[in-house]
Amino acid sequence: MRSMTGFGNGSAQDNESGQTIEVEITSVNRKNLDVFVNAPREWMGFENRCNEWLKSSFSRGRINVQIKLNAAVNRNHALAWSREAMKQNLQQLREFAESEEIPFVADSHLILELAKVLKDSTSLPDWKDIESIIEMAFEAALNQCMEMRDSEGASLALDLKSRIDQLDELTGMIESISKRSVTNYRDALMERLKQINLELDLDDERVLKEVALFADRSDISEEITRLRSHLEQFCSFITSKEATGRKMDFLCQEIHRELNTTGSKSTEIEITRAVIEGKNALERIREQVQNVE
Repeated sequence: MRSMTGFGNGSAQDNESGQTIEVEITSVNRKNLDVFVNAPREWMGFENRCNEWLKSSFSRGRINVQIKLNAAVNRNHALAWSREAMKQNLQQLREFAESEEIPFVADSHLILELAKVLKDSTSLPDWKDIESIIEMAFEAALNQCMEMRDSEGASLALDLKSRIDQLDELTGMIESISKRSVTNYRDALMERLKQINLELDLDDERVLKEVALFADRSDISEEITRLRSHLEQFCSFITSKEATGRKMDFLCQEIHRELNTTGSKSTEIEITRAVIEGKNALERIREQVQNVE
């Protein structure tokens, strides 16, 4: 079992360009699979490659991928840029200003701002040129994220198993109580008849018919059988190597349906209490299942 909550980060350095690639991957619960990639906008097509790297690891959840590039600091040339590019940009700005009759002064402030723009535009490599470096950092972050999801998934499995065992115990209790409910009803019926001075024999046709009708109305054997089947399936999902979160969520709905029917059919106060306790346990299971992939 795997949780949908995870975090991982990784980094790798490109020795040729001096760029350090940092990748951060976070995942949280969501019904469907939604992937959001935050990378330099100049990297056209990179998001598709990210999805290819992720598709075998996630089946649902909200996945956020953050890509950062940190250039190595050059103390001697902190604002390294192309001299020719600076000249061309200044010339284009001057020509545009003249055509629009705008006063143009190439002062130190303008040159500094233009230098920063040129530095940023020239320091960003094409992602395809450093794809292997990015993938290295990506895999480190992904592995860390998956380790966290597996670890939390193991804890969820233990918790869910203990709660399913509790439901199974309550189901056995309900079944045991239901077996004597017809006898209890018959005895209570005879006692009420006696109190109003209507002494009837247990073999009286009217008594037998009333008891038979009650037995039919209060029979929960089918609900018990389905409950046990659902609980058995749930346990198999806990140990499954596949993503079973959606199946577990569906089973929670079916278990709740059977508990509701059991409670509505029974007149035994002990069964009513057991059903309420079962619904409380089921609600805690449902909350945990929301985090299961």
